[in-house]
Amino acid sequence: MPNSALGLALNALRRKFPDKSDDWIKRVLARLKDVEERRRGEGGASSDGADFYIVKGRPDLGDKQPIYHVWWSQEERRWYCTCYLTGWGQKRAKEICTHAAAVMLYRQYKGMVDGLEDKRVYVASAVVECPSKPGANGEVYAAPFPGKTLTEYAQPRWRVVAISASPVVEIYCGKRPVLKIPGEEMDYAAAKVLAEEAIHS
Repeated sequence: MPNSALGLALNALRRKFPDKSDDWIKRVLARLKDVEERRRGEGGASSDGADFYIVKGRPDLGDKQPIYHVWWSQEERRWYCTCYLTGWGQKRAKEICTHAAAVMLYRQYKGMVDGLEDKRVYVASAVVECPSKPGANGEVYAAPFPGKTLTEYAQPRWRVVAISASPVVEIYCGKRPVLKIPGEEMDYAAAKVLAEEAIHS
């Protein structure tokens, strides 16, 4: 992976966990090469049907198991790791383990390959009403947006971040355009990190 993309991803991780030590960051970085992505049909999936990840155990980092499973819980809006099921699990879950953090780092810079890193794109975010996950004229990241009133609960809303090649980002509900927003121009690597942060924060 390009060094600049990795730097962006590491900076994003530091912003997300500002109280973590440099040693913790180094442990996360050391685990990066041990992350493997698994998709549905490849040995199972998380309970919400999402992708999950395998992180190889590292005895030099204190691991007792050969592998750890990490997955995103849509219901609880957080990452989980099988190390949370151990005797020290509650403490690990509260502080976020380096297995889960390595997966977060992996996801943030995944796809930032040569030729894409410096590509200029446009990014826009919005909250829209739609019965199902919205689409866009480009890559779309979407997560349910909790309502504050009975009306908002009755009409599902989504937090959407879209990455588009067009300066005007279009968001769709089904095939119907519901919003057109001027996008903020940035390179693709930064856009991916921004989108991941916004949706999983």
